[in-house]
Amino acid sequence: MNRNKLVASILLFSLLLIAGCGNLLKSKEDTDASSSDGDKKGTEEEVKGDSEETANLGDYHIVLSGDVKEEGDQFIIEGKSNLIPGSRIVGEVVVDEGETVFSDTSELIDDDGSFYMELEHHQYGEAEIIVRFDFDGVQEDEVKRHYGEKGQKLEGPFIYKHETYDGILKKAEAKIAYEPGGANDLTMKAPEWNDLPEDYGDPRVWIEVDDITEDGEFFYVSGRSNILEGSEIKVDYKYNRDKTQVKPDGSFEFKFDYEYLEDQEIVITFEPSAWQWNEIEEAYGSTGQKLVGNLVVSDKYNTDKQYIEKRIPWDNKSAQSSNSENGSNSDDTDADDDSKNNSDADDEEENPDEE
Repeated sequence: MNRNKLVASILLFSLLLIAGCGNLLKSKEDTDASSSDGDKKGTEEEVKGDSEETANLGDYHIVLSGDVKEEGDQFIIEGKSNLIPGSRIVGEVVVDEGETVFSDTSELIDDDGSFYMELEHHQYGEAEIIVRFDFDGVQEDEVKRHYGEKGQKLEGPFIYKHETYDGILKKAEAKIAYEPGGANDLTMKAPEWNDLPEDYGDPRVWIEVDDITEDGEFFYVSGRSNILEGSEIKVDYKYNRDKTQVKPDGSFEFKFDYEYLEDQEIVITFEPSAWQWNEIEEAYGSTGQKLVGNLVVSDKYNTDKQYIEKRIPWDNKSAQSSNSENGSNSDDTDADDDSKNNSDADDEEENPDEE
Protein backbone atom coordinates (compact mmCIF):
# COMPACT_ATOMS: atom_id res chain seq x y z
CA MET A 1 0.00 0.00 0.00
CA ASN A 2 2.75 2.39 0.98
CA ARG A 3 4.60 1.43 -2.15
CA ASN A 4 1.59 2.31 -4.33
CA LYS A 5 1.30 5.73 -2.62
CA LEU A 6 4.97 6.38 -3.27
CA VAL A 7 4.64 5.52 -6.96
CA ALA A 8 1.54 7.72 -7.27
CA SER A 9 3.34 10.63 -5.61
CA ILE A 10 6.31 10.28 -7.95
CA LEU A 11 4.01 10.23 -10.99
CA LEU A 12 2.11 13.31 -9.77
CA PHE A 13 5.35 15.22 -9.13
CA SER A 14 6.63 14.26 -12.60
CA LEU A 15 3.42 15.53 -14.23
CA LEU A 16 3.62 18.84 -12.36
CA LEU A 17 7.29 19.24 -13.32
CA ILE A 18 6.55 18.57 -17.00
CA ALA A 19 3.65 21.06 -16.99
CA GLY A 20 5.83 23.74 -15.38
CA CYS A 21 8.59 23.28 -17.91
CA GLY A 22 6.03 23.53 -20.71
CA ASN A 23 4.77 26.89 -19.37
CA LEU A 24 8.34 28.20 -19.09
CA LEU A 25 9.10 27.20 -22.67
CA LYS A 26 5.87 28.87 -23.92
CA SER A 27 6.64 32.03 -21.96
CA LYS A 28 10.16 32.16 -23.43
CA GLU A 29 8.78 31.62 -26.94
CA ASP A 30 6.28 34.46 -26.42
CA THR A 31 9.04 36.72 -25.11
CA ASP A 32 11.31 35.88 -28.03
CA ALA A 33 8.48 36.48 -30.48
CA SER A 34 7.62 39.80 -28.85
CA SER A 35 11.27 40.83 -28.87
CA SER A 36 11.58 39.83 -32.50
CA ASP A 37 8.47 41.84 -33.42
CA GLY A 38 9.85 44.86 -31.52
CA ASP A 39 13.21 44.63 -33.26
CA LYS A 40 11.48 44.23 -36.60
CA LYS A 41 9.25 47.26 -35.91
CA GLY A 42 12.22 49.33 -34.75
CA THR A 43 14.19 48.37 -37.83
CA GLU A 44 11.24 49.24 -40.05
CA GLU A 45 10.91 52.66 -38.36
CA GLU A 46 14.64 53.32 -38.79
CA VAL A 47 14.48 52.32 -42.44
CA LYS A 48 11.40 54.51 -42.87
CA GLY A 49 13.18 57.45 -41.22
CA ASP A 50 16.26 56.98 -43.38
CA SER A 51 14.03 56.62 -46.42
CA GLU A 52 12.18 59.88 -45.62
CA GLU A 53 15.48 61.71 -45.07
CA THR A 54 16.83 60.36 -48.35
CA ALA A 55 13.58 61.28 -50.09
CA ASN A 56 14.10 64.93 -49.06
CA LEU A 57 17.40 64.99 -50.91
CA GLY A 58 16.78 66.59 -54.26
CA ASP A 59 13.66 68.49 -53.20
CA TYR A 60 13.39 71.74 -55.18
CA HIS A 61 12.59 73.67 -51.99
CA ILE A 62 16.21 74.12 -50.91
CA VAL A 63 17.20 73.85 -47.24
CA LEU A 64 20.59 74.94 -45.86
CA SER A 65 21.68 74.76 -42.22
CA GLY A 66 24.82 74.53 -40.15
CA ASP A 67 27.27 76.42 -37.95
CA VAL A 68 30.43 78.41 -38.52
CA LYS A 69 33.25 78.09 -35.97
CA GLU A 70 36.33 80.23 -35.53
CA GLU A 71 39.41 78.08 -35.12
CA GLY A 72 42.68 79.99 -35.19
CA ASP A 73 43.15 81.54 -38.60
CA GLN A 74 40.20 79.70 -40.14
CA PHE A 75 36.42 79.64 -40.33
CA ILE A 76 35.16 76.04 -40.19
CA ILE A 77 31.72 75.38 -41.67
CA GLU A 78 29.87 72.14 -40.91
CA GLY A 79 26.61 72.22 -42.80
CA LYS A 80 23.63 70.19 -43.93
CA SER A 81 21.42 70.49 -46.98
CA ASN A 82 18.88 68.61 -49.07
CA LEU A 83 20.92 69.07 -52.24
CA ILE A 84 21.60 65.95 -54.27
CA PRO A 85 25.03 64.35 -53.72
CA GLY A 86 27.71 65.74 -55.98
CA SER A 87 26.23 69.25 -56.11
CA ARG A 88 29.02 71.83 -55.99
CA ILE A 89 28.78 74.64 -53.45
CA VAL A 90 31.01 77.66 -52.88
CA GLY A 91 32.05 79.30 -49.62
CA GLU A 92 33.35 82.87 -49.36
CA VAL A 93 34.54 85.39 -46.79
CA VAL A 94 33.61 88.83 -48.17
CA VAL A 95 34.99 92.10 -46.75
CA ASP A 96 34.96 95.83 -47.62
CA GLU A 97 31.14 95.93 -47.53
CA GLY A 98 30.81 93.29 -50.21
CA GLU A 99 33.49 94.65 -52.50
CA THR A 100 36.28 92.11 -51.87
CA VAL A 101 36.32 88.30 -51.65
CA PHE A 102 39.02 87.67 -49.03
CA SER A 103 38.96 83.86 -49.22
CA ASP A 104 36.91 81.18 -50.93
CA THR A 105 36.59 77.44 -51.41
CA SER A 106 34.59 74.94 -53.47
CA GLU A 107 33.24 71.63 -52.11
CA LEU A 108 30.91 68.78 -53.11
CA ILE A 109 27.79 67.69 -51.23
CA ASP A 110 28.18 64.29 -49.52
CA ASP A 111 25.80 61.35 -49.93
CA ASP A 112 23.73 62.43 -46.91
CA GLY A 113 23.50 66.09 -47.99
CA SER A 114 26.17 67.33 -45.58
CA PHE A 115 29.22 69.46 -46.40
CA TYR A 116 32.42 70.70 -44.75
CA MET A 117 34.39 73.85 -45.53
CA GLU A 118 37.55 75.59 -44.35
CA LEU A 119 37.96 79.29 -45.12
CA GLU A 120 40.84 81.60 -44.28
CA HIS A 121 39.89 84.05 -41.51
CA HIS A 122 40.22 87.74 -42.40
CA GLN A 123 41.11 88.55 -38.73
CA TYR A 124 40.15 92.24 -38.69
CA GLY A 125 36.95 94.16 -39.33
CA GLU A 126 33.46 93.17 -40.38
CA ALA A 127 32.80 90.43 -42.91
CA GLU A 128 30.08 88.35 -44.47
CA ILE A 129 30.38 84.58 -44.74
CA ILE A 130 28.52 83.20 -47.75
CA VAL A 131 27.57 79.64 -48.72
CA ARG A 132 26.21 79.45 -52.27
CA PHE A 133 24.85 76.85 -54.68
CA ASP A 134 24.68 78.29 -58.19
CA PHE A 135 25.08 77.51 -61.87
CA ASP A 136 27.67 80.18 -62.71
CA GLY A 137 30.50 77.67 -62.53
CA VAL A 138 30.97 73.92 -62.89
CA GLN A 139 28.07 71.58 -62.06
CA GLU A 140 27.67 67.96 -63.13
CA ASP A 141 25.18 67.27 -65.92
CA GLU A 142 23.05 65.25 -63.49
CA VAL A 143 22.77 68.30 -61.21
CA LYS A 144 21.82 70.57 -64.13
CA ARG A 145 19.20 68.11 -65.36
CA HIS A 146 17.68 67.90 -61.89
CA TYR A 147 17.52 71.62 -61.00
CA GLY A 148 17.49 73.10 -64.51
CA GLU A 149 20.33 74.50 -66.60
CA LYS A 150 19.84 77.91 -64.97
CA GLY A 151 18.55 76.68 -61.61
CA GLN A 152 15.02 77.61 -62.67
CA LYS A 153 13.47 74.86 -60.54
CA LEU A 154 14.97 76.15 -57.28
CA GLU A 155 12.47 77.32 -54.65
CA GLY A 156 12.38 78.61 -51.08
CA PRO A 157 13.60 81.53 -48.95
CA PHE A 158 17.28 80.93 -49.79
CA ILE A 159 16.69 81.55 -53.51
CA TYR A 160 17.82 84.72 -55.31
CA LYS A 161 17.92 85.78 -58.94
CA HIS A 162 21.10 87.17 -60.47
CA GLU A 163 22.33 88.15 -63.90
CA THR A 164 25.24 86.60 -65.81
CA TYR A 165 26.40 86.66 -69.42
CA ASP A 166 24.08 83.66 -69.89
CA GLY A 167 20.96 85.50 -68.73
CA ILE A 168 19.01 85.48 -65.46
CA LEU A 169 19.89 82.54 -63.20
CA LYS A 170 18.69 81.35 -59.81
CA LYS A 171 20.93 80.48 -56.88
CA ALA A 172 20.58 79.27 -53.29
CA GLU A 173 22.57 81.42 -50.89
CA ALA A 174 23.02 81.67 -47.12
CA LYS A 175 24.63 84.81 -45.65
CA ILE A 176 26.12 85.12 -42.17
CA ALA A 177 27.22 88.49 -40.80
CA TYR A 178 30.41 88.63 -38.74
CA GLU A 179 31.40 91.47 -36.39
CA PRO A 180 34.77 91.45 -34.60
CA GLY A 181 34.47 91.31 -30.84
CA GLY A 182 30.71 91.00 -31.05
CA ALA A 183 28.32 88.29 -29.91
CA ASN A 184 28.07 86.64 -33.33
CA ASP A 185 25.40 84.06 -34.07
CA LEU A 186 27.29 82.19 -36.75
CA THR A 187 24.37 79.99 -37.75
CA MET A 188 22.91 79.53 -41.20
CA LYS A 189 19.28 80.66 -41.14
CA ALA A 190 16.66 81.20 -43.81
CA PRO A 191 15.81 84.89 -44.42
CA GLU A 192 12.39 86.00 -43.20
CA TRP A 193 10.78 87.66 -46.21
CA ASN A 194 7.55 89.64 -46.31
CA ASP A 195 4.61 88.22 -48.23
CA LEU A 196 4.71 89.25 -51.87
CA PRO A 197 2.42 92.24 -52.57
CA GLU A 198 -0.70 91.34 -54.55
CA ASP A 199 0.34 93.90 -57.18
CA TYR A 200 3.96 92.71 -57.31
CA GLY A 201 5.48 93.71 -60.65
CA ASP A 202 2.60 96.04 -61.54
CA PRO A 203 3.64 99.14 -63.55
CA ARG A 204 1.72 101.26 -61.03
CA VAL A 205 4.76 101.36 -58.76
CA TRP A 206 4.62 102.22 -55.07
CA ILE A 207 7.47 102.66 -52.58
CA GLU A 208 7.11 102.80 -48.79
CA VAL A 209 9.98 103.83 -46.53
CA ASP A 210 9.80 101.99 -43.20
CA ASP A 211 12.82 103.37 -41.41
CA ILE A 212 15.49 106.07 -41.69
CA THR A 213 18.27 106.20 -39.11
CA GLU A 214 21.76 107.67 -38.86
CA ASP A 215 24.72 107.12 -36.57
CA GLY A 216 26.65 110.27 -37.40
CA GLU A 217 28.62 108.42 -40.07
CA PHE A 218 26.00 106.81 -42.30
CA PHE A 219 22.32 106.99 -43.17
CA TYR A 220 20.41 103.68 -43.11
CA VAL A 221 17.20 103.53 -45.14
CA SER A 222 14.93 100.48 -45.41
CA GLY A 223 11.59 100.04 -47.09
CA ARG A 224 9.19 98.02 -49.23
CA SER A 225 7.83 98.20 -52.76
CA ASN A 226 6.03 96.23 -55.45
CA ILE A 227 9.06 96.48 -57.76
CA LEU A 228 10.42 93.26 -59.29
CA GLU A 229 13.38 91.47 -57.71
CA GLY A 230 16.73 92.50 -59.14
CA SER A 231 15.63 95.99 -60.20
CA GLU A 232 18.33 98.54 -59.50
CA ILE A 233 17.18 101.55 -57.49
CA LYS A 234 19.17 104.57 -56.33
CA VAL A 235 19.10 107.04 -53.47
CA ASP A 236 20.43 110.61 -53.45
CA TYR A 237 20.85 113.01 -50.55
CA LYS A 238 22.38 115.94 -52.41
CA TYR A 239 25.90 114.59 -53.20
CA ASN A 240 25.63 111.46 -51.03
CA ARG A 241 24.47 108.42 -52.98
CA ASP A 242 23.95 104.67 -52.96
CA LYS A 243 22.38 102.05 -55.18
CA THR A 244 21.02 98.59 -54.49
CA GLN A 245 18.95 95.80 -55.99
CA VAL A 246 15.40 95.07 -54.90
CA LYS A 247 15.16 91.86 -52.85
CA PRO A 248 12.91 88.86 -53.63
CA ASP A 249 9.98 90.27 -51.62
CA GLY A 250 10.22 93.82 -53.00
CA SER A 251 12.11 95.17 -49.97
CA PHE A 252 15.31 97.22 -50.13
CA GLU A 253 18.06 98.72 -47.97
CA PHE A 254 20.43 101.66 -48.49
CA LYS A 255 23.55 102.78 -46.65
CA PHE A 256 25.20 106.07 -47.59
CA ASP A 257 27.33 108.84 -46.08
CA TYR A 258 25.71 111.01 -43.44
CA GLU A 259 25.73 114.77 -43.78
CA TYR A 260 23.64 117.35 -41.97
CA LEU A 261 21.75 119.41 -44.51
CA GLU A 262 18.83 121.76 -44.04
CA ASP A 263 15.77 121.63 -46.29
CA GLN A 264 17.15 118.70 -48.25
CA GLU A 265 15.14 115.62 -49.26
CA ILE A 266 16.19 112.01 -49.59
CA VAL A 267 15.25 110.95 -53.13
CA ILE A 268 14.76 107.33 -54.26
CA THR A 269 14.62 106.68 -58.01
CA PHE A 270 13.91 103.68 -60.22
CA GLU A 271 14.76 104.01 -63.92
CA PRO A 272 13.73 101.08 -66.15
CA SER A 273 15.97 102.48 -68.91
CA ALA A 274 19.13 102.44 -66.79
CA TRP A 275 20.82 99.08 -67.48
CA GLN A 276 18.10 96.85 -66.05
CA TRP A 277 17.55 93.13 -66.69
CA ASN A 278 15.57 92.23 -69.81
CA GLU A 279 12.61 90.94 -67.82
CA ILE A 280 12.49 94.24 -65.91
CA GLU A 281 12.52 96.27 -69.13
CA GLU A 282 9.72 94.07 -70.46
CA ALA A 283 7.61 94.66 -67.34
CA TYR A 284 8.01 98.45 -67.18
CA GLY A 285 9.05 99.35 -70.73
CA SER A 286 12.58 99.95 -71.97
CA THR A 287 12.05 103.70 -71.50
CA GLY A 288 9.62 103.38 -68.61
CA GLN A 289 6.68 103.97 -70.97
CA LYS A 290 4.47 101.46 -69.11
CA LEU A 291 4.84 103.22 -65.74
CA VAL A 292 1.74 104.86 -64.26
CA GLY A 293 0.81 106.50 -60.96
CA ASN A 294 1.72 109.53 -58.87
CA LEU A 295 5.42 108.64 -58.58
CA VAL A 296 6.03 108.85 -62.34
CA VAL A 297 8.32 111.65 -63.55
CA SER A 298 9.22 112.55 -67.15
CA ASP A 299 12.88 112.92 -67.99
CA LYS A 300 13.53 116.63 -68.53
CA TYR A 301 16.19 115.87 -71.17
CA ASN A 302 14.19 113.20 -73.01
CA THR A 303 10.41 113.41 -72.83
CA ASP A 304 10.12 109.85 -74.18
CA LYS A 305 11.59 108.52 -70.93
CA GLN A 306 9.80 108.05 -67.61
CA TYR A 307 11.07 106.98 -64.22
CA ILE A 308 9.91 106.61 -60.61
CA GLU A 309 10.82 109.20 -58.01
CA LYS A 310 10.06 109.03 -54.28
CA ARG A 311 10.93 112.06 -52.13
CA ILE A 312 11.30 111.81 -48.36
CA PRO A 313 11.86 114.92 -46.21
CA TRP A 314 14.51 114.09 -43.63
CA ASP A 315 13.24 116.52 -40.99
CA ASN A 316 10.10 114.55 -40.13
CA LYS A 317 10.94 111.28 -41.92
CA SER A 318 7.53 111.28 -43.62
CA ALA A 319 7.28 110.25 -47.26
CA GLN A 320 5.76 112.44 -49.97
CA SER A 321 3.73 110.71 -52.66
CA SER A 322 5.33 112.74 -55.45
CA ASN A 323 7.59 115.66 -56.08
CA SER A 324 4.79 117.64 -57.71
CA GLU A 325 3.26 118.41 -54.31
CA ASN A 326 6.59 119.71 -53.08
CA GLY A 327 6.99 121.80 -56.21
CA SER A 328 3.57 123.40 -55.79
CA ASN A 329 4.16 124.07 -52.10
CA SER A 330 7.51 125.63 -52.93
CA ASP A 331 5.92 127.83 -55.59
CA ASP A 332 3.21 128.95 -53.17
CA THR A 333 5.81 129.83 -50.58
CA ASP A 334 7.86 131.78 -53.09
CA ALA A 335 4.73 133.61 -54.26
CA ASP A 336 3.83 134.53 -50.67
CA ASP A 337 7.36 135.83 -50.07
CA ASP A 338 7.25 137.90 -53.27
CA SER A 339 3.85 139.33 -52.33
CA LYS A 340 5.10 140.24 -48.87
CA ASN A 341 8.22 141.92 -50.28
CA ASN A 342 6.16 143.91 -52.79
CA SER A 343 3.79 145.02 -50.04
CA ASP A 344 6.69 146.21 -47.89
CA ALA A 345 8.13 148.13 -50.83
CA ASP A 346 4.78 149.86 -51.45
CA ASP A 347 4.58 150.88 -47.79
CA GLU A 348 8.04 152.41 -47.97
CA GLU A 349 7.13 154.37 -51.11
CA GLU A 350 3.94 155.70 -49.51
CA ASN A 351 5.74 156.79 -46.31
CA PRO A 352 9.27 157.85 -47.30
CA ASP A 353 9.63 160.43 -44.50
CA GLU A 354 8.44 158.40 -41.50
CA GLU A 355 11.95 157.59 -40.38
